[in-house]
Amino acid sequence: MADTVAAGRSAAGDGIRTRRARAAHPWQRRIALAALLLPVAPVVVMLVEGLPAARTAVPVLLLAAPPVLRADRARFTASCVILAALLLPWSVSGLSDGAWIFLPSALMLLCATFADPRAHGAPATLAAALAGLVAVVPGLVSWSAVMTLSPF
Repeated sequence: MADTVAAGRSAAGDGIRTRRARAAHPWQRRIALAALLLPVAPVVVMLVEGLPAARTAVPVLLLAAPPVLRADRARFTASCVILAALLLPWSVSGLSDGAWIFLPSALMLLCATFADPRAHGAPATLAAALAGLVAVVPGLVSWSAVMTLSPF
């Protein structure tokens, strides 16, 4: 009876180890956070002007998923790919409705997927640089448009 192990417990030295999930790289986390913050200002202006929240605020809330899942790299990258796959066609098909503001965020999420130098090496640097370029140009345009058109 001394050899029996309680249910759910392992005997000492049986070789079973728990696998700890690897966290997303800081580059990936920062790119995903930038993808979340980039459309916030235009969305606020659209909400103030009376556009339905389902069209503008719901995608921003969905963009919060990758930063929340940053503790597990596999879940983080899966959420980035899924959200990018959803946002790309939606933002292109909704160009006239203002959904175009999510196109840079979708591209940045795709870049965040590959921006891990531990896994991809040199392509990670290229993905991070591309994400920075994608963030800066539309970011400046959208923030300047918000400041120009804003009733505040």
